[in-house]
Amino acid sequence: MINTEKQLMSLVNAAQVLTSTLDIDQVLEKLISEVLHVIKGADAGVLFMLNTETNRLIAKQAIGYDLAYLKKIHLASNEGMTGKVFSQKKAFRFHSSDDVTENMADLFPQYEENYTKAVGDFTYPKSAVCAPLLDKSNSCIGVLTIVNFSGDTQFENSDLTMLQAFANQSSIAIENAKLFTQNERSKRIYNALTRVSLTRGRLNEMIDTLASLLGQSVAIITDFYDLLVASSSTAKLATEILKEQESEHLHTVVQQCVRHQVHIPINHEMYVSYLFPIHIERGVIGILLIVMDHHLQMDPLDLFAVEQASALFALQLAEEEKELEISFKYDGYLLQQLLNLNFNAFYKRQEAQQATHYLCATLQLEGSKYGVAQTKKKQQQFSKLLYRLTRLFSLPVFISEHDSHYHFLFMNNLREPVEQFKESIQHFFKLLDQDSKKYNSLSFMVGLGRHFDTIEHISSSYRDSKKCIDYLQTLEQAPFILSYDKLGPYTLFLNNDPQEMAEYVEMKLGPIIEYDKQHKTDLLYTLKVFFENNQNRKQTAEACFVHLNTIKYRLQTIFSLIEIDEQNGKTMFELNLAIYMLSYLQNAKLAKTDKV
Repeated sequence: MINTEKQLMSLVNAAQVLTSTLDIDQVLEKLISEVLHVIKGADAGVLFMLNTETNRLIAKQAIGYDLAYLKKIHLASNEGMTGKVFSQKKAFRFHSSDDVTENMADLFPQYEENYTKAVGDFTYPKSAVCAPLLDKSNSCIGVLTIVNFSGDTQFENSDLTMLQAFANQSSIAIENAKLFTQNERSKRIYNALTRVSLTRGRLNEMIDTLASLLGQSVAIITDFYDLLVASSSTAKLATEILKEQESEHLHTVVQQCVRHQVHIPINHEMYVSYLFPIHIERGVIGILLIVMDHHLQMDPLDLFAVEQASALFALQLAEEEKELEISFKYDGYLLQQLLNLNFNAFYKRQEAQQATHYLCATLQLEGSKYGVAQTKKKQQQFSKLLYRLTRLFSLPVFISEHDSHYHFLFMNNLREPVEQFKESIQHFFKLLDQDSKKYNSLSFMVGLGRHFDTIEHISSSYRDSKKCIDYLQTLEQAPFILSYDKLGPYTLFLNNDPQEMAEYVEMKLGPIIEYDKQHKTDLLYTLKVFFENNQNRKQTAEACFVHLNTIKYRLQTIFSLIEIDEQNGKTMFELNLAIYMLSYLQNAKLAKTDKV
């Protein structure tokens, strides 16, 4: 019972103070101040509020403590005096130092250290009173605690009654402040996002608006985990950490189109990263990242702001993606014009005026093990990977897409030496191969034509690149990339009739092949190594790991079998050509069998 007129008037005055503002931070500050003023012997006070996401009690306001250290104490239900009051939803008076110590004994050791720093010296109160804050549904939303350190005064039951009355008034004031704040925030969120939408703001303006509404760091990441824009250095660091150390969480958001969260350390502090998919009808095209202190949580209005902003981000990203696609299609159109020997539009481009060398490439996607719909989706993903890499590439490039083929024109406008220019292109496709494997996209093979100095010679380089693809398709275990420079004499065989080539091989090498079958010898292999070592007998013996006399005997047998003169250059050339032809036919046969 409130048994004095003075106490009653104090409570009435406190109620007026608590309802004089609808700002929740001011409500909490006034609450602690008024309680310390009304209750005799109160040296300090703290209000712990429930974090519903972590289900922990966190200090929100305090007088007589260093709040920065108190905020590092996240009490579990039934931990310490505050936790016991919270779990039982009942006011308690801890009447002595021993009583306080006993009820603080289960405090987590790290919390004891933070409590010591908050007080200034490790000393528990001589007495304390705690009261729960209960909402309309009788759920405990916090605990108000008043303590005495001096020991000059002991709290009475009347103080406990007074504190509970304050707690009841405070619950009402806090709920009213929350409702008011939510209503005001709803209006502010709606107005801010409507304004940025109507003014057609770019991504950086949208991000800054959302960061301001949430009071947190915000970033947008592409569906390939590249940072597009960030509101702060914290958001940038979080993106780097997620990409390098926690990419499986990003993958989950993109693949499953679900909200996700992960705790990450940034500069020795723990943060929680909320990941929201930004999606359109065909799938996820980006990720919205919200970075918060790990003890904070997103309330319904935060989620409302994120939902509304995500819709704007999706429209903006889709629009920018469409613009990029149109740009690439136009470059592809120019490339097709060039291949048709129409150079007028190209001469007007800046790239044409600056280029010193050119090189054509052809990329072919390999046969897919997926169904038609899945294959189409994966090819769309591959095209996005390709466009992404092209934007990051140092040299200008035109790309023309036709079904499962992509044709490229690389331009050297950086005055790089020719060999360095070729190495840059090789590196481009190696990065594309790595990304394709990383994102589980389609595999491919690439043919590189010869470089040329004037655009009018594009047809030859284009034809070269296609020949490389033709040859790669004949190999059982082909490299994913081949340059025309490395193709050698195999270029002679690509468009020839296999039957005619087989007949030529039989005519030139038939007796050797038959002899090897009957006598289980390696004459054909020896002849191949002999040509690879420039017809040097000693080097051939070393390569075959046999004595020089053995090589001499084998070669004598070979030349007698096919009745040719080793000194005749034309005859030896035809023999070497037949060996290349046989190798080509064998690879083609193996590749065909493997595909079947």
